[in-house]
Amino acid sequence: MKRIILLLAVVLVGGMVIGQSNKVVTAYNLIKPEYNELDKAKQAIDEAAVHPKTMVDPKTWVYRGWVYYKLYQTKDEKFKNLDPDPLKVAYESFIKAKDLDIKKKWEEELKFRFTQVSADFFNRGSSEFEQKKFKESLQSFETVIDISTLPILNMLDTGAVYNAALAADEAGMNEKALEYYWKTANYNYGGSEVFHYIAQIQLKEKDTTAAMKTYEQGIAKYPNQSANLYVAVINIFLDKKDLNSAFGYVEKALEKDPANQSLWRVYGDAWQNRGDSDKAVEAYKKMIEIRPEDFLGYYMVGYIYFNQGYEENEKANAIPLSNEVGYKEAIAKADEKFRQSQPFFEKAYSLKQDDGDVLKALKQLYYRFKDDAKLKEIQAKIDELK
Repeated sequence: MKRIILLLAVVLVGGMVIGQSNKVVTAYNLIKPEYNELDKAKQAIDEAAVHPKTMVDPKTWVYRGWVYYKLYQTKDEKFKNLDPDPLKVAYESFIKAKDLDIKKKWEEELKFRFTQVSADFFNRGSSEFEQKKFKESLQSFETVIDISTLPILNMLDTGAVYNAALAADEAGMNEKALEYYWKTANYNYGGSEVFHYIAQIQLKEKDTTAAMKTYEQGIAKYPNQSANLYVAVINIFLDKKDLNSAFGYVEKALEKDPANQSLWRVYGDAWQNRGDSDKAVEAYKKMIEIRPEDFLGYYMVGYIYFNQGYEENEKANAIPLSNEVGYKEAIAKADEKFRQSQPFFEKAYSLKQDDGDVLKALKQLYYRFKDDAKLKEIQAKIDELK
């Protein structure tokens, strides 16, 4: 599962005290620690929010935001279920206050409060994501985006845009995910992996052409971070069994990530596909160099040398009986290749003793070179696995 950017924010709770002899002030007083009567504070501020004399006053909505934010923060079980989403109500109350605050009397207070609730929505979105509540997580991050783009703040939270993309992607909301991923890319946030996520959605939608274009964009934009993008493009070609088209991308990817054993495997396969066994052996030996205990690297080198030995042996068999010298020279070449394959197959066998191809190859090698003790051992293993 994709990893989101986390934010752990703690914002100090403060407030401005302005006297007013009505339910607004009553609500404010009731949320003070010495009273902590949040149920009564909620009742008072809700009544003030619908009263004709106080519903048009920005202070009413600022205080309402404070009350509901207290409800969001409370650990007291008797107040926890007074509203299903007090954080959302607090945010909506501060929005209402901003709209009514024509004289900007509350502007600095509201800047602080918007920053505060934004941090909480960010943290909530992160928690929802970890709980796999992806649609809810998306809504939380979209709220952060909305807050950050308010004229009163006007500072886009690019981390929230990126996280919104990830949440939409995990929720299967491809159109929305693409929208946020492209915004993230345009803000130069998230690096090369953003282009990979975009291309993955395009591939799911069977648009390989668009995905290839996206990968090329990512490679051009992040040339020093593009190894993963090259690998993704290579995989597209491998799925199509098109090793020749993958070849150039493999070389470029190896320039970025020379310690990637999987790339050397593909590179070796591509050289084999092009008919250059020597280059293929070099690539497979790189696999062994990177991971000395890897079965596949030893097997592939042994396989190539063995096949070369077989080809030389076939050439020898085609030589007329009258040409004894030529025959012996050809057999010597075949033996050389077979002997080159032997230590690689033996190492492969030590790493994986139940591989049928390795067992058959070693049986033929030991028989050819009259190594009766090893032939007996390998035959016993073959019989054991039958």
